[in-house]
Amino acid sequence: MSTLALVCACLSIAMGVWLGQCLFFQASQQYRTRLTEQARAELSDLFVFIDTTHLWPALVCVSVGASVLLWMVTQSIWFALGVGGVIFTLPRIVLKRAVGKRQQRFDSQLPGLLLSLSGALRAGAGLSVALKHIVQDASPPLSQEFGLVLREQRMGVELTRALKHLYQRMPSESVELVTTMLIVGTRSGASLADLLERLCTNLRARQHIERKIEVMTTQGKMQAWVMGALPVVLLLVLSQIDPLSVHLLHSTTMGQAVLATVFTLECLGVYFLRRILAIRV
Repeated sequence: MSTLALVCACLSIAMGVWLGQCLFFQASQQYRTRLTEQARAELSDLFVFIDTTHLWPALVCVSVGASVLLWMVTQSIWFALGVGGVIFTLPRIVLKRAVGKRQQRFDSQLPGLLLSLSGALRAGAGLSVALKHIVQDASPPLSQEFGLVLREQRMGVELTRALKHLYQRMPSESVELVTTMLIVGTRSGASLADLLERLCTNLRARQHIERKIEVMTTQGKMQAWVMGALPVVLLLVLSQIDPLSVHLLHSTTMGQAVLATVFTLECLGVYFLRRILAIRV
């Protein structure tokens, strides 16, 4: 009877391990596909065209290497695995921040474009010709995006559809206002130069208010960074003052639970600060 129970237990463990392995590889394959596609799409938005098929192997090597190194240094398998898991999310965070920075720079260039375009239209130039001359002297990302609009137009795409494609690539309220103004102005035949000049004034006033709000919230940002870094700095200081007690945090179950709790609270704090302040901290 005991032999039969032992066999059943071994079979159950083997089945559980096999099922867990299948689920793990399936989830990792789905994450790999999603990460590769997202990286390719966001890099193409940044006008960076590289092969992303090598991203996953490089990410696995860096994550495993960092986890093994931290495990050898701290003797904490859970801390090492946690850092390795965080490394897997870094590419998505970095790419998202890069796309956001590019969007902000593009929005800041729009008032200058509108003012130049209004002057060119007052001088008698057509919209496409004025855009072509302005884009040639502009800097990225404005020159890249509107250059793509002009290339689409040369290939037979209507200006209205090309401007809608621009808004799909750069989905912000400022771009929506500009594209809507250009589309309505070209269809209605109204004085587009006056409309563009008025919109330029409104966008500059709006960006001035946004910069003022950002300056006023700088103290909140700094407090978030200080409060977030304080537990890490305190841990480093204690590791020099009392290394035996800090070693217990890595080597005992209770200490690892404390570290996991601190890490969870850190993540929750960053999340709630981002939601409350509506800023990037």
